[in-house]
Amino acid sequence: MAKPKILVIDDEVNICQAIRRALPPDRFQVDTTISHEEGIQKILAGGCDLVLLDIMMPGVNGIDLIASIHEHDPEIVCIIITGYATVELAVRAIKEGAYDFLTKPFSVSDLLLAVNQGLERRKLSLEAKRAQEMEAEAQRLSEEKERLVELDRAKQQFIRLVTHELKAPVSAIQYYLKLMQEGYISPDEQAEIVRRCMARADEELALIGDLLELGRLQVVRPDSQTSVSLSDVLQEVIEEFQAEAEQRNIKVEILVEAVPPVLGSPDQFKSMWSNLLSNAVKYTLEGGRISVSLHANGPYVIGEVADTGIGIPLEEQDNLFTEFFRAKNVKDLEIQGTGLGLVIVKHVIERAGGEIEAESAPGHGSTFTFTLPAGE
Repeated sequence: MAKPKILVIDDEVNICQAIRRALPPDRFQVDTTISHEEGIQKILAGGCDLVLLDIMMPGVNGIDLIASIHEHDPEIVCIIITGYATVELAVRAIKEGAYDFLTKPFSVSDLLLAVNQGLERRKLSLEAKRAQEMEAEAQRLSEEKERLVELDRAKQQFIRLVTHELKAPVSAIQYYLKLMQEGYISPDEQAEIVRRCMARADEELALIGDLLELGRLQVVRPDSQTSVSLSDVLQEVIEEFQAEAEQRNIKVEILVEAVPPVLGSPDQFKSMWSNLLSNAVKYTLEGGRISVSLHANGPYVIGEVADTGIGIPLEEQDNLFTEFFRAKNVKDLEIQGTGLGLVIVKHVIERAGGEIEAESAPGHGSTFTFTLPAGE
């Protein structure tokens, strides 16, 4: 077992030598110095358990060194030694963090008692600290285990949902083809059946594409983050939806102010805008209106996509950003979708340090507002 390391800081050489002789070398490892600067350097070098510290030294009061010692290691025991003892001085020393106070001249037995008690105090304090750290680590591990269990549960549920969603279009295509193969479909009806098969195949491809995009978002790639102009990405994406909007007589308003860039992936921000705009166009009836805005608010960039579409029932809005969620009114209108678009949007925004919220009312449209921190 390693011997306790004791440092004596006293400008009187004979005091240093007397303490070294009084502390048995088979029980203690004693070092001495007459300079407070050298003493602090020895403490900073590490491995000190207890310091015997003189008050009156050239240029410094020993009590004033206690704070510096405890800043390095709060568990180092400091015992003040002085020939100028007063009650006020003793009280001040204890207040400043000294463990004990010895008045010169002191006996060997008094010195040993103070040192042994001080070292015992350090031992108990370190054991208590280790117990607290172990308890904190046990709590952290317990919480981590619970988190992993929850993640595993969510993963299993997600796999079941993915399996179901992937099987549904394939099963429908197989069913239609089997009807044709067994002669239940007349030649006149075959064109419609082929159209239905193609629609289901398109659903499958769209779902696979969104699943791949969602998978890419799970991969942590800090090196892929760069400075991105959201207005430039919006301009690139909006052109993809203008034709469909004009065809259905949907008015699209773009209100973009000068905004600072944000940090993230250009491809992911393109996916964010594409999904928000795709939903707005998809769920807005003919003759409706879509407004897209972008502005700065202090250190943040605020984006908004609002439409006058079919809206989302209030009782279903809590599920808005969950995998494969599609509102009942969307299903009733047979509007195609994968139920992953808003999940992707949320992932992109949160990966960039932002957040998104939605407001919606059936028959009155939806508004999606996101907030992102401006890039440095």
